Amino acid sequence: MDSMNIKQFVAAGQAFVPVNMKESGRDGVKVFYKDGTMEILPIRCDTFLKQLLTFFGTSVSANRERYGKLVSKKQLVPVALSYGYTLIPFVTREPIGRQTRNGWIVAKEITNIQRYSSGKTVISLDHHEILVHHTKKFCFDQLKNSKCIEMYYSEIHEPHRQQWPVSSVSLHGLAYS
Repeated sequence: MDSMNIKQFVAAGQAFVPVNMKESGRDGVKVFYKDGTMEILPIRCDTFLKQLLTFFGTSVSANRERYGKLVSKKQLVPVALSYGYTLIPFVTREPIGRQTRNGWIVAKEITNIQRYSSGKTVISLDHHEILVHHTKKFCFDQLKNSKCIEMYYSEIHEPHRQQWPVSSVSLHGLAYS
């Protein structure tokens, strides 16, 4: 795995989800970018996540331990990578066997959350839509939890900042109905 893929995701990525690669019959990761392009990489989604978190000097288990209690969750805990940059996990596919089922979306890139069907929701980004296997309420809760974790992260790691960041989307802009 080329570290350029990680750097490219940090600079312009919006989300990444696990996919089945038909040619090889193995797992891959589909990466969504801000300019509307997508790229499928021949690496497992959980490996891509691990390399991304290593780039920021953290891990899923460290974040789960640190922030899981804050939001009363043990699974699917959002991961704060830096000030204003949080990844939210969502179930994006039904796994076959021991496949990874979680995809990850950058919280500030979410522009809309819309119910698709019972237990499924479409999360919109600037140029992409991702179907997740959760209710609309759960998706809003994940967005709320990510904002809470992001604020807590900034209190610990960046106490010199005086005000909270203004993200590209607010919870008021995504009114739950």
